[in-house]
Amino acid sequence: MAVTDEAHSASAKVALENLLAGNQRFIRGERAPRAFDLRREKLMSGQKPLAIILGCSDSRVSPETLFDQNLGEIFVVRTAGQVLEPTSIASIEYAVDHLQAP
Repeated sequence: MAVTDEAHSASAKVALENLLAGNQRFIRGERAPRAFDLRREKLMSGQKPLAIILGCSDSRVSPETLFDQNLGEIFVVRTAGQVLEPTSIASIEYAVDHLQAP
């Protein structure tokens, strides 16, 4: 089923709101509790990330931590210097086309 532009816009807005709220939790040091084992089991059947992040390959902090998101909630593409090149673009296209990430 295709997602309409209006529905996609609404889901993108919700995704941004979730990321911003998660970042505020991270800043306050109030990260949400996570049950990684249960979440990993659920993700075995597939993923439907709420956002796509192009980030730097810097190993010091992950986007999942900065935005206080659980496993499978962010599709992360990491490159040195956050450079968009064909492989990175293809990864983002995959997340949009196949995973329906807003």
